[in-house]
Amino acid sequence: MRMLSIIAAILFIALAPSPVRAEPVSNAKIIRNFDIVAFGNEYTGRRYKHVRKWKAPIRVGIQGKNYPPYFEAFVKQHIRDIWEITGHPIELYYSWSLHKAKKLAKDFDPTKVNFILFYLPTKDIPKAVAKYFDDDETQVRQMVKITTCFAKFGTKGNEIKWAISVFPAEHPKNYMRACVVEELTQVLGLPNDSAQVAPSIFNDKSQHFELTDHDRWMLKMLYDPRIAVGMPREAAISAGRQILKELRPNH
Repeated sequence: MRMLSIIAAILFIALAPSPVRAEPVSNAKIIRNFDIVAFGNEYTGRRYKHVRKWKAPIRVGIQGKNYPPYFEAFVKQHIRDIWEITGHPIELYYSWSLHKAKKLAKDFDPTKVNFILFYLPTKDIPKAVAKYFDDDETQVRQMVKITTCFAKFGTKGNEIKWAISVFPAEHPKNYMRACVVEELTQVLGLPNDSAQVAPSIFNDKSQHFELTDHDRWMLKMLYDPRIAVGMPREAAISAGRQILKELRPNH
């Protein structure tokens, strides 16, 4: 059964800070926060019972031609960071600039794009992404109204099969950097935000808009082979404790 998750990021500052290396946190705190972020839903209060993550390589495509060069640079930078942290293949598979420069893969196939980034004027967003919201343009307009940027992913058997992220073109450069970091990270299977989670980008009230060490450990743990797609929550938490014990023995 396909399950959908909406992730929205509400950003209230105009300047995103440099990459954050936050204060040390205990393994126990990372596990507690992993439980909140991976298995919770801030909007419905629902608790998910199984791990949701990607199996297939993630092929990102940027939809739109008029995005500024810095947007693609942000995307490429964060994609490299994600791959390094998780070991999971993720690449910028399509963009207008890659197409224009004739740098697309020789066997390029647009149907292989499974994560679309929509960089569009606000007025064009509802029609462009309504099909991902049950063809409800009103719902999309509401998302645009209450958020800075937002994303959605779909699963089958708890495996994340596709995702989208939406970036209204009118937002300034600093907002875009923060949006890219949060949205591209959360669709990996850490979709929940909570004021209880700190120091972290998964907290809309925090001043962290780059991945903290805490966030990196959660990502590394989630994509460790010992935590599998569909693993029951309790088993994943147990495996996570062992993983962190090995990776951070003195914490």
